[in-house]
Amino acid sequence: MNKAVTFLAKIGFWQFVILFSVLALVMSEILILIHSYLLTGYFFDKNLLTVGFTIPLLVGITIFPLIAFLLSYLRELQDDKDKIIALQKKTQKKLEKSESYQRAILDSFPFFVWLKDTNSDYLAINMPVAKAVGLDNPSEFIGKNDLDFFPKDLAEAYRADDKEIMQTLQKKELEELIECNGERIWHQTYKAPILDKEGNLFGTVGFARDITKDKEAEEELKLMKYALDHAEEAVYLTDKDGCFKYVSDGSVRQLDYTKEEFKSMGISDIDSDFNLSSLEAFFLELKQNSSLIFRTRHKNKKGTMFPVEINANYIEYRGREYSLAFVRDITRSKQIEDNLKLSASVFTSAREGIVITDANNNIIDVNDAFVKITGYPRGEVLGKNPRILQSGHNNEEFYTDMWESLHSNGVWRGELLNRKKSGEEYVENSTISAVYDENGVVKNYVAIFTDITLQKQQQQKLEYIAHHDMLTNLPNRVLFIDRMHQAMAQAVRRKQLIAVIYIDIDGFKDVNDTYGHEAGDKLLVLLAEKMQSLFREGDTISRIGGDEFIALLVDVANKVSITSFLKRLLDIVSEEISINGFPINVSASIGVTFYPQQNELNAEQIIKQADEVMYQAKLSGKNKYVMFTHKDKVSKILF
Repeated sequence: MNKAVTFLAKIGFWQFVILFSVLALVMSEILILIHSYLLTGYFFDKNLLTVGFTIPLLVGITIFPLIAFLLSYLRELQDDKDKIIALQKKTQKKLEKSESYQRAILDSFPFFVWLKDTNSDYLAINMPVAKAVGLDNPSEFIGKNDLDFFPKDLAEAYRADDKEIMQTLQKKELEELIECNGERIWHQTYKAPILDKEGNLFGTVGFARDITKDKEAEEELKLMKYALDHAEEAVYLTDKDGCFKYVSDGSVRQLDYTKEEFKSMGISDIDSDFNLSSLEAFFLELKQNSSLIFRTRHKNKKGTMFPVEINANYIEYRGREYSLAFVRDITRSKQIEDNLKLSASVFTSAREGIVITDANNNIIDVNDAFVKITGYPRGEVLGKNPRILQSGHNNEEFYTDMWESLHSNGVWRGELLNRKKSGEEYVENSTISAVYDENGVVKNYVAIFTDITLQKQQQQKLEYIAHHDMLTNLPNRVLFIDRMHQAMAQAVRRKQLIAVIYIDIDGFKDVNDTYGHEAGDKLLVLLAEKMQSLFREGDTISRIGGDEFIALLVDVANKVSITSFLKRLLDIVSEEISINGFPINVSASIGVTFYPQQNELNAEQIIKQADEVMYQAKLSGKNKYVMFTHKDKVSKILF
């Protein structure tokens, strides 16, 4: 059929009709002959000739025009089809060309573009997206989702965004930090839902731009601003007219103006020496030298003038000239200078001794008080080590601890027993401090000390008075209790006994009444000396008041082991004593108890126990000792 239509199109319609008519007549004759032969057995029959001719002719006249019409119609259809195909091809080429343009445009974008369906599967992406995951062809994304290309946590985050956008039908803009394959990238992302003409959701579209460099630049700017704002000096940027274009927080602190107030101010508002003419000369000089350092005076918001040192730097930016100034308030420097002068005066006239050494502990200076306290002339100690003052009483461990404190804390405080040039020992209350340079390295050591020898002696005297009986110089009750606590703890640790001996002098009241209190005091002193001679170094005997003494024996093997000692104690007290030419005889009643016992007792309870059995000895005739026993809960007279 196609070949016939093509042939028809080549020869033309009317030419085809004529040709077809001729062919129809020829075909009619042929049909007549065939018909005659079939009926008569002859190709020519005069009876059938007319009929045979007429029928084919009618057929030819009727059928063949109809065929011709159909062929003509088919030709028109073919022409229309060819036109449609040509139009389709032309449209396809236009679409392909338009798509290639769009693809070229999308691929040339310096950011990511993608389109997803409602299942978050990719419908389209541009080349930057493909390259970001190591693909060469964007078509490899089509039909796949984020889980196919990104780490699970990142992919799930993307899909969660898609779900939120499709649920809310709201666009979403965000800056997000993406960590992928060990790389940290900042993206500025825009995502939005896509609706068809009927308003039905069919997916999402997204755009993302790599803003890592922008973020890094932003962070650098923030860091620079942070650094400038936290600089101790004031920092400000002024234009050629002297107007402030930037001021740091240090400027706010230094001048008391707010940043908002600075916007309408200029250099002349804080420095009366600057005006338009001087500014012009200043910028000319600044441009020639690139930077200038000079001193002037500034005025803060309260009107207070103060000296400053300025480091101005010339800057040209986009054809405009600026001055970036670092302004240091030197009021403190002047105060430091004054303080140094004052310190020098204090150093010279201070009552405390002051020693300054280098990092190697060699003396580089001493003050007058040092010379007065130690007796060493200044020239004699320069270059020497302070150890020339050591007395030898402080051991090596003491000095090791001192230096550890200096190295760890930069300071040591304490007391030192040192020796003067004359050999006399003295006690000093000293503070030694390390002085560091700007790098934190020790530069010097400074020792300030006071001679507290007299105070220490007075303190020792007061402590002695507080803990001793002033008549006999024996420990008093306070000191005895303290030593007893120590002995009790030691007895428990060593699993040994201690004995507490309560002594009451029999007949002492008669001596006082007969010979007077002076004689009584002498008697107590003599008795104290005699009794003390019996005790060992670790033992203690004390006077607790009047004619009562109490003693502590440590490291007692057993209760029986001290009986001979108690007898000697009774004997020595009962020996005759001569006072002012008068023979005096007294005796002692003694109560003894031990620790530890079955029941836990404190020191006062033990003393009370010894006191009670002492009274039993006194009631039993005196000049005896009684030991407290737990066996029968009854005091027993032993001698």
